[in-house]
Amino acid sequence: MTRSASRDSTGSDPAQTTDIAVNASLIYQETDVGFLVEALVALSQKDSPVLVLSDDDSFLPDLQNQERLDYTAAGLDEIPIRFDVVRERISKAAAPLAMGARIVVDMRWGLQTVSASANFERWGGQCDRLVADLGLSVVSVYARSLLIEDQLIAALRGHSHFLAPSGIYPNPYWLPPEYLEGATLTKQVAFLLGRLVPDYAGLVAGTELGEGAATGADPNWITTPRRIRPRAGGDDVWKIRCFGRLRIYQSDGSQVRWGIPGSAPKKSKALFAYLLQRGERGARADQLAELLWGDEPDETVKRSRLHHAVAMLRKTLGGREFVLRTGEYYSLLPPTGTWIDVSSFEQLCHRAKVLANTGRADEAITLLDAADRLYTGELFEDLLPDFVENDIEDWVMPRRMWFKDMALKVQRDKAEILRRQGHLREALECCQKALNMDPTCEIAHAEAMQIFCAQNRPEAITRQYRQMRAAIEAIGAEFATPELDELQAKLLKSAKNQ
Repeated sequence: MTRSASRDSTGSDPAQTTDIAVNASLIYQETDVGFLVEALVALSQKDSPVLVLSDDDSFLPDLQNQERLDYTAAGLDEIPIRFDVVRERISKAAAPLAMGARIVVDMRWGLQTVSASANFERWGGQCDRLVADLGLSVVSVYARSLLIEDQLIAALRGHSHFLAPSGIYPNPYWLPPEYLEGATLTKQVAFLLGRLVPDYAGLVAGTELGEGAATGADPNWITTPRRIRPRAGGDDVWKIRCFGRLRIYQSDGSQVRWGIPGSAPKKSKALFAYLLQRGERGARADQLAELLWGDEPDETVKRSRLHHAVAMLRKTLGGREFVLRTGEYYSLLPPTGTWIDVSSFEQLCHRAKVLANTGRADEAITLLDAADRLYTGELFEDLLPDFVENDIEDWVMPRRMWFKDMALKVQRDKAEILRRQGHLREALECCQKALNMDPTCEIAHAEAMQIFCAQNRPEAITRQYRQMRAAIEAIGAEFATPELDELQAKLLKSAKNQ
């Protein structure tokens, strides 16, 4: 039995019993461990057996009657993650547990993967299957301060219930497995409306008879930015990697092959990248033709080549529906729930800054590490220069430099936090990584000088300062940074007085 709770401000009632197994999410602040423990007690008896999935020995160490499974043993650190293997391994570890047991998953495993948001999107469905196969409750524990927006949205819609110390609450945005695979959007909406407002169940029950293209053919008809929407379990969600080589991973872990017969792979990549960054606005046909065949004087030839390139891109992506034409405009329509690395990278950087500014250094480091793993190279680095730099539009370079600047700040921010914590060698490694990306990075040179001061190495401070001047002068730039002159003098004086 759960503890009783009064109706909350939204009108939702927590469940009063846990006679049936549930797929629940538990979102908590790491500073409030008591909240986490009390919530788990609210789900089941305090001494009920529990299987804990975590790599952190300090995660629920005092929970009674527990067995533990680390991420490696569960298959959660494989690349790509094979969720069928994960379910099999969790099922095997949980098999000896008695009825009424719980499986508690520390969701920080997702932060160790480069595409955490995409993996979180698929996790809820795995929990549904585990609950159905084992008859045991699965509780996915999310650390709130480490969640960026995309991950929080995935956590909200992936589980049938929310768990808290006051009880267990039904999730109005969740759909049962039978409504995920093979069910039309009309059936999904009918189910959701009927659950939210019982009186609506009869009103929408017969709509399937009149279902047409307006609701059934276009899977994005209900989509608006940031809206919580259940995904269909059979969706082929893409993972798009824009840093370094442009790559598209499908749900089974395979990559989209750019070099299909009849295509020009480099043009297909450029067309995809340009449409991707244009978003819902799309691009006019003449813009695309000029981008790809700027040297061709015959407009008819350019338009014909564009039609062929679009056909090849659709074939490459696996369907006409992924590139939409509306009049003279083309736009890209990735599957709902598609993950893009640049979006997660920005969110991780901003969230880490907030945590660092509020004194939560360890959590900031966790997110900075995740951002570091995402940045595997410059934006669209394998696009041909002719498509990146042209007379029509400078559509790559400003974004490329901006993201690179963010990546350099990730290393500097990590180094600063580590230096303040006394981890000087690790801090210096971050500075070196930044300088490998950009030898002229002044913020990395400055932080390295700070680290050498903490090590009481005045000769290293001077050497670093000279390396910075040499790197800047090597590119033909003038070294005119009085702030760094002042910093060197200040640090040398501090080191000598230690």
